[in-house]
Amino acid sequence: MTTDRGFKELKREVSAALVKTTRTVGQIASEDLAFQRSINPEVDRSLDQQNKRLLSLIRNLNKTATAGSENVPPSLHNAESVDDGWRGIVDILDNLLEKADACLDEFTGVVRKLTPGHQLETPAPDSKKPLSKREYRYQNIPKPQRLFRKVPTNDEAAPFKPLLHSKPNAVVSFEESLVLAPAQDGSMHYNHPYEQEIIQSKYPDSTYVQNEPINYEPFESTTATWVDTPEAVQEMLRDLKSAREIAVDLEHHDVHSYVGLVSLMQISTREKDWIVDTLVPWREDLQVLNEVFTDPRIIKVLHGSNSDIVWLQRDLGLYIVGLFDTYHASRLLGYPKHGLAYLLHRFANYETDKRYQMADWRMRPLPEQMYDYARSDTHFLLYIFDNLRNELLTKAIPNGSLIDNIRDLSKGEALQRYERQFYDAKTGSGLYGWYSMLGRSSCHLNQEQLAVFRAVHEWRDKLARQKDESLFHILSNQSVFTIAREMPTRLPDLLGYCHPISTAMRAAAPGLIGVIQQAKAAGENGSEMKELMKPRGHGHVQYGTAPAISTPQAVGHVSAANRTVSTLSNARSNSLATLPISQFWGSTIGGGFKENWKPPGPNGTNGPYLAIPLPPLTAEVFEQQGSDVSSSPINVPMDPGARAEHEYTKKRKPREDDVFIVKEAGGSKRQKMSEMQDGLEPVLASERGPGESNNADGDIEQIEIPLRDPEDDEEAQERARRKRERNLETRLKKQQRKDEELRRNVIDQNGRMEKGEPEVFDYENAPSVLHARQEKDQRGKATKGIDPYAKSLNAPKGMRKVQKEGPGRSITYKS
Repeated sequence: MTTDRGFKELKREVSAALVKTTRTVGQIASEDLAFQRSINPEVDRSLDQQNKRLLSLIRNLNKTATAGSENVPPSLHNAESVDDGWRGIVDILDNLLEKADACLDEFTGVVRKLTPGHQLETPAPDSKKPLSKREYRYQNIPKPQRLFRKVPTNDEAAPFKPLLHSKPNAVVSFEESLVLAPAQDGSMHYNHPYEQEIIQSKYPDSTYVQNEPINYEPFESTTATWVDTPEAVQEMLRDLKSAREIAVDLEHHDVHSYVGLVSLMQISTREKDWIVDTLVPWREDLQVLNEVFTDPRIIKVLHGSNSDIVWLQRDLGLYIVGLFDTYHASRLLGYPKHGLAYLLHRFANYETDKRYQMADWRMRPLPEQMYDYARSDTHFLLYIFDNLRNELLTKAIPNGSLIDNIRDLSKGEALQRYERQFYDAKTGSGLYGWYSMLGRSSCHLNQEQLAVFRAVHEWRDKLARQKDESLFHILSNQSVFTIAREMPTRLPDLLGYCHPISTAMRAAAPGLIGVIQQAKAAGENGSEMKELMKPRGHGHVQYGTAPAISTPQAVGHVSAANRTVSTLSNARSNSLATLPISQFWGSTIGGGFKENWKPPGPNGTNGPYLAIPLPPLTAEVFEQQGSDVSSSPINVPMDPGARAEHEYTKKRKPREDDVFIVKEAGGSKRQKMSEMQDGLEPVLASERGPGESNNADGDIEQIEIPLRDPEDDEEAQERARRKRERNLETRLKKQQRKDEELRRNVIDQNGRMEKGEPEVFDYENAPSVLHARQEKDQRGKATKGIDPYAKSLNAPKGMRKVQKEGPGRSITYKS
């Protein structure tokens, strides 16, 4: 009761003070302050002092209100800056009102307060309310990474050191694993601490035996256990140690973090599901799970583990030995799709909701829909693993098993190693450097624009590291290119080119104006784009190295151990090399090409080259090898006009008894076919073919294979000859008519027209056009006179008037 009475008294005093202040402000604003300043210097000095005091008070309040949140207080120096930063002040007030509302609800008992140690077995009742797609993606949540024991600073210059505190299931000791070693580029890095353990690991013998798939527990009648306390982690660990296979999956957030955050981890056995909160301040204590994750006797089933392996190392210090990636299994089995959603539908007939894939997984408590989505990622995965294992075992291949191929491919994923991504402003190298960004774009920038682009790109990276935000949240790639092209020097223009505008971008935009101006001035004599975008050499990627990370969420560069791993030298190619013949090239590439082929390049250097050696693509390459029937070529004389298109027609020579025709090479198909048939002659098969037969002595009897009747052949030749004569006669007649008409036009007319010169028109003796006499022909009929408007009729006609369809029978056209 005392607390209630004290709160009510505080509320009454605060309300009275606010009302009094508001009334005073209104009275002052109603006065003519400019006039009072001019007649009384004391009033002028007093008002200036109060302005400074209020601005200082507002700055302190904004700084206090934004502590521990993602809001950035605006810069207030004078009265005009208050108008410019008014939007930022409104955002701070909205955030304060939301917090006050939440605190009042907790104080009055409307909402039960959720403490960090509270264990949530099921989602909260109010989490059933559906959210929009934007609400799932963007949430105004205080950054949980600020409460971690080790708050990320994003400015580390030293190589990334594994977060391991101990090394369970070790083959190489903990001290020997954490040593610096030189990389291929000359830099130093830490080796993979579980490199030897992963290389030497083998699947249990039960993996190579077909067994009936163990059905999953009903999804609707079971639930998952929420793990957010050290005690719950130890209880889960005891159950995991007794399992032979476990399924693991992660949910990642990459918007309000520079490197990203593992926000959730799902783990399932045959009987139970767990959802682990990985945003707790003691998240590094989850390394106790290495007792299971690095045990080679327990298979860890993941789908698409390329990014998960790196995220586990970076955030939690977890490593995986004994990985089985169902993504690679689906690819080796030739499935039409390889996503987890397809496998869930194929084997469990379960449909997932794609809108939760990119949701903000930092939300606590989780809505029921997101809770079920996260649980479904691992609940059915072990059942999918059983079906994939059985199908892989049924597809036998020589010299091994597809299970071994999956093991080697999964080892390549597990050998990935996280490395920090450093920004190189000079060369633009790196995953998110300006060089790769320009290389993927088709735009061309001049010297000034290029200098502005590089400066804005570097400014965005610095601001993102400072605010611990993603690059694309600060400024999108499209906005960077737009700013580089337009080079704005006014704040409204700059903000107009940025969409969407984040809070951090709006607060730092005035500083970006100065960066643009300096870069524009320095770019007048700067480098050109063609000089900076020269092709750079790429190192040759050997088999057995882990694939580079390709997802935009992982900022760190991923590489494998630099040591040569003999057991994984063919991990990437076993799935194809074990086949006796290529499914695409067939018998085009014969055996032994690996031993006899050398990569092209000057002096045997390893330059860029095509990995598959292609033999000369001649006709003999595509002949069927090893078949019972051998096809022998039939030498048929053929007219050059009917030959294949790749023969050069310029080498053709006309026959002596043929008429030279300019369009013969591109004549009609019917003409070519008839000419080709005219030249066909019977051919004798000299080798065993479809028309051979064996006599009693076992000798091969040569049989004449007439392709057509000789009499029909003579008739066809005679018809073709007569047709050519008729065509020649017709062309000669047409040419004679043209020559005769030309001669008539060039006859000398009184010396005025000679050798085709134009006749001079006699206007004095010319007949009248308007009053012309009507002439008659030999039969006495009147002839048509000259029509002066005849040429006007040759003009293009307009669009025909659209006839509206009327009732009754329509017009019928005869074909």
